[in-house]
Amino acid sequence: MIDATDAGAGEPRWLALPQPTTAMLTGGEWRPAAVLVVAEAPEFAREAVRLERELRALGIARGEGATVCLRKGGPDGEAFSLAVFDDIEVVAGAPVGVFRATRQLLHNLRAQGNVPYGRVASEPSAGERGFHLDAARKHFPAEWIIGLLHSLADVGINSFQWHFSENEGFRLESESFPEIVSADHVTRDQARRIVEVAADLHLEVVPSLDMPGHLRHVLTAHPEFRLPSGAPDTAHALDITRDEAERFARALIDDMAPVFSRSTRWNLGGDEFVDFTRIEDYRTLSDAALERYGKEGTGFDLLTDFINRTATHLRSRGFAARVWNDGMLRSRVIELDRDVVLAWWTNWDVQIRPLAEAVNAGYGLMNFNDSLFYYVLGEKADYSYPTSERVWEADWHPGLFPSLPSGARQEIAAPYPALLRGVFFSVWSDDPGAQSPSEVLDGIRRPLRAMAERAWNAGSRLTHTEFCDIDARIGVLRNGRTIHA
Repeated sequence: MIDATDAGAGEPRWLALPQPTTAMLTGGEWRPAAVLVVAEAPEFAREAVRLERELRALGIARGEGATVCLRKGGPDGEAFSLAVFDDIEVVAGAPVGVFRATRQLLHNLRAQGNVPYGRVASEPSAGERGFHLDAARKHFPAEWIIGLLHSLADVGINSFQWHFSENEGFRLESESFPEIVSADHVTRDQARRIVEVAADLHLEVVPSLDMPGHLRHVLTAHPEFRLPSGAPDTAHALDITRDEAERFARALIDDMAPVFSRSTRWNLGGDEFVDFTRIEDYRTLSDAALERYGKEGTGFDLLTDFINRTATHLRSRGFAARVWNDGMLRSRVIELDRDVVLAWWTNWDVQIRPLAEAVNAGYGLMNFNDSLFYYVLGEKADYSYPTSERVWEADWHPGLFPSLPSGARQEIAAPYPALLRGVFFSVWSDDPGAQSPSEVLDGIRRPLRAMAERAWNAGSRLTHTEFCDIDARIGVLRNGRTIHA
């Protein structure tokens, strides 16, 4: 039998992303003229219907011929096994595992017109493999987002973080606060359709409503809740010293929560609330912290207290809270709620606490690694567009986080502890006119797939050249058609 990753010239290769954990190929090819897909477990019926439709699009009719049997077995979740001979047996514990397995079959058909005979098995090293979209600074139409979801699911992404509120816009229809909504926005009906499509594709939608910072657009309509001026810029900042401002923040959440009734996670922000390097210059925060917490109190304690209370409110609505890391673990009196997950995007400043503190305290972690996976439109703030070459050069894996300002690596070795929940690729629309939505989709394709490959496999056995070859061969799905580019 041939290990697909070590195949020589002329030997069969398993051409799919992400690569399976193991693939032993025997020689021979599966490419029938007709196929019947049989779901042995009732919960696999939807995947059987989907696969038959997808095979028809690739020229394989439904009918007597080969059989693809979807069989229940093994652990619940995304793990699967495949036995490919004259017929195909897919074994998985849950519909999502069947979905992952059938993507592998389709990739091979798209890449080389057949599926090599052999046995394949796979399970992910990182449980959540996500994509964050800043659809607040830039309007992305609902149909474009739905197309994006298909592209994400095609390569094993299972989480979509929808950032619909920013300083520059609020782009999801609000029933309680219509005055805050930007002219170009996604309607509630469109949002429900996006959520339904995501669920069908085994993607969870994670709402991202950043607070108490990044609220300039909202606070323009409600300046009564803004942190008083007289210090560095506060036009974007909620006055977290006042109960009525906090009630307004909770009301924003309550207004949006019904849209995300299928979701279990929520990113409430917490980042860049004020200029953290000058937090003592915000007298409103300093005075309130002194009054509430004594002489040890700082604006970071107020921020942490706000995060904790908001996380409690989100829990009451059925959402587990996550926040960006830059302002966290910097309070002196108030401890961050241990159930809050830290979306670790940066350590750009020496005052930002190192990853080791979060690990030692046992906080859940999401690796957003801005140095490799921040696709910032216009390449603003000294970012450059991610590339798969840089991902391979860094030998990135889910446990490799942004480096410290000193250049020291911050790394969690595999096998990963339970606190490492997953990884994310992010699009930030700092310069919304820099690229069209279609250009964004083209630009993210290869670096996103690089993350998907290495997130699933805790690295990759592929060379970068091999990865690029597979990426080119499987092409992309657009309107149900495969486009090779």
